[in-house]
Amino acid sequence: MTDAGAALSDASRKSGGGPDSPLPPGNQSAALWAGTLQALASVVAHDLRNALNAVAVNLEVVRSRSGRGAEASAIAPFAATAATNFETAAATAEALLAFVRPEPGRVDIAAVVARLARLFAVRAGAGLQVVDLSDGRAATSASPDIARAAVARSVLAAVVAGEGVACEIAVDDGIFLRITGATHVPPPPDPDLVAAALEQGIRITPGERSIELRFPAVDQRANPNAPS
Repeated sequence: MTDAGAALSDASRKSGGGPDSPLPPGNQSAALWAGTLQALASVVAHDLRNALNAVAVNLEVVRSRSGRGAEASAIAPFAATAATNFETAAATAEALLAFVRPEPGRVDIAAVVARLARLFAVRAGAGLQVVDLSDGRAATSASPDIARAAVARSVLAAVVAGEGVACEIAVDDGIFLRITGATHVPPPPDPDLVAAALEQGIRITPGERSIELRFPAVDQRANPNAPS
């Protein structure tokens, strides 16, 4: 198991009360959301360390060669690499802050997926392919903490498991989110999250090559583009 996978598993264990220590509904949703943020932060911290290490290494080369009077042309590639990695680190941190920022009112599932796609856009080989057929009608009546945790945990598990993750969002009498891995089967969701989500009317179903989530929608108008 990778460091990121271990962090995700550890956060899943810590976020639920377990059979011997059930939590009140409000506390449970907060705990699941806190565990989700911990898992995301653990994965993002790994990416940030990689980017910042690259900045440090390349800046040390620039400092060392400048001190020896090296030509600018010999230093420029290292300075450019340092700048690129700094931009990567800054974009990752900014995307994480945007994701954890509280949302007023109902949670829009398509917006949550879009923020996750932005967060993982700078992760090598792990960008999300997003197909949004919701036509701006992906607001759910479910608990904001549980809804965001269900999306984030499912997407994060798929990203940690492998590359080529695709997310499809559509609406008919509910909101559908299908998460598919190109070269792997996403792992099953955390049982505590599945149970808490079901109480909010959210169904999480592992498929043969995907995880499918269905959320209760605020807007129930039909959409013929919903995945079957």
